[in-house]
Amino acid sequence: MQAATVIDFPIMDRARFADLIRDHHRGLLAYAIALVKSEAAARDLVQEASVAAWQSLAKFDVTRDFGTWMRGIVRNKWREYCRRQSREIPLDEETLSRLEQPFERSPDDSDLFARLAECRSKLPGPMAEAVRLTYDEGRTSDDAAKVLSTTAAALRKRLERAREALRLCLSRNA
Repeated sequence: MQAATVIDFPIMDRARFADLIRDHHRGLLAYAIALVKSEAAARDLVQEASVAAWQSLAKFDVTRDFGTWMRGIVRNKWREYCRRQSREIPLDEETLSRLEQPFERSPDDSDLFARLAECRSKLPGPMAEAVRLTYDEGRTSDDAAKVLSTTAAALRKRLERAREALRLCLSRNA
């Protein structure tokens, strides 16, 4: 009876992993470019795949081909990329043109702004100050809360109540 042959695989440490990534990088990049058609996006995919591979190195079966394993990870990262990209809705040229036009108020807007100013003047002091600091001055809720000597949660509640009061006032004056 013949003894089983023992294959001595090198230990997969950081240096060995880095060597394997370097050896396979060009092929992985070519594969990623074929998937995403963009070198910048492909480089990102390969980078993400390398990080994921390092993090799950304990799952790598050393009897398998490293390049095949990495291409599988790149493919999975590509699928994630596709899901992220599908959430973006491309805008047509007409829409882009309209967005690039300067904001112009319609004649009806001046009446609305006048009514809003009147309703704002009726807000109680703490609500009016919260609205002024947050919307007119553009302060964060934490910053505005400090100015008003209150908590950010209390400020947000004031703003919620102020918006409701303004909505009711505007609907009555419509």
